[in-house]
Amino acid sequence: MRRPAGPLFGFLLASSVLAGSAAVWGRAAQRPSENEFLGDLPTLRRVEHIVPGTLPRAFATYAQCQTELTVHSDEETGLPVGDDQNAGRVSLCLEAAVREGANVLILPELSLALREPVRKEAMERLRQAAHERQMIIVAGSYYDSNRQSRLPVIGPDWEELGYKIRPSRFESSPRQGRGMTPGDGLLLVSTPFGRVVPLTCVDLISDGVQYELRNLATRAQVDVIANLNFNPAAWEFMIEANSIARRHPVFVSITNVAGAGDRKAQEECRKTGDTGYCYGNSSLFANLRERESDCPNCAKSIMDLLERPFLAGSARALPYDTLVAVAPPFQNALLVYDLNLRLHREPATTNAPDQGYPTVKNIRRVTLQ
Repeated sequence: MRRPAGPLFGFLLASSVLAGSAAVWGRAAQRPSENEFLGDLPTLRRVEHIVPGTLPRAFATYAQCQTELTVHSDEETGLPVGDDQNAGRVSLCLEAAVREGANVLILPELSLALREPVRKEAMERLRQAAHERQMIIVAGSYYDSNRQSRLPVIGPDWEELGYKIRPSRFESSPRQGRGMTPGDGLLLVSTPFGRVVPLTCVDLISDGVQYELRNLATRAQVDVIANLNFNPAAWEFMIEANSIARRHPVFVSITNVAGAGDRKAQEECRKTGDTGYCYGNSSLFANLRERESDCPNCAKSIMDLLERPFLAGSARALPYDTLVAVAPPFQNALLVYDLNLRLHREPATTNAPDQGYPTVKNIRRVTLQ
């Protein structure tokens, strides 16, 4: 395009500069203040359940349970409530984890969203197992009397309650201002089997939560980020988990439900293939560090535990290049593996995941009986 000549060009140039300056000024004026920025960050509650000064175990066995949970909507709050038979499915998860010698069991979101008497019985079984087996159970979630989503973490002789911070669109009810009440902050639990941050669903993809998590990981303050889901769009969370595991020396797990009891949706998914909206896809993300001494833990050896949508030829697809294992939709299964809890970063300022070897071993997928 030929440049306009004379005064007209000068006018157009000046107008363009003024318009650009106004746009920049407008963006700057909308920047949050420091107080507003800090107000968006979740609070962090640290809890110690480990003898001070002791090192964690070199390896701890984790089990993620992917099981089908069916729910209906509570007439008063609009929030999901699980059917009573979900308690039996939680028990199957527990029995399988015990058989596999798990130190830590992770259950999906809403595993304990049961009628109160049923939930009390289910939680008592979990407490008993935690005490007898000296294990940790990240026990899913339920809604309390304030309509907040609570995340119980049950240890041998202790119990902590975390929060879901942000409601998903399925929990925001327009009726009488009800629905889920936002939570009060993050929970970081230090145990002999690692330092664990349990998160529910959309909290993993929240900017404020991400800011806190990545800073904790950079400073070697967390070992495992455990994301609990009841969500058809698992791939949304998997891509985020992959990004964190690629950049930081931390393990990230996604524990989703196998499905929501929708047989029509199941048939459609089986017919068309998983496009990211079929539930399932419980998974573990970790930097395996490609070198011969890592085997049988190198990427080539885990291909049998990965599904076709996450592969590019004979390698993992780029958005999932730290994916270690996955359970496909509608499969009731336990992902089991041993995590190296003595990861290290030298120096911390490099922000590079310099980890111990091997990072993960004994990876397996066990079908629930």
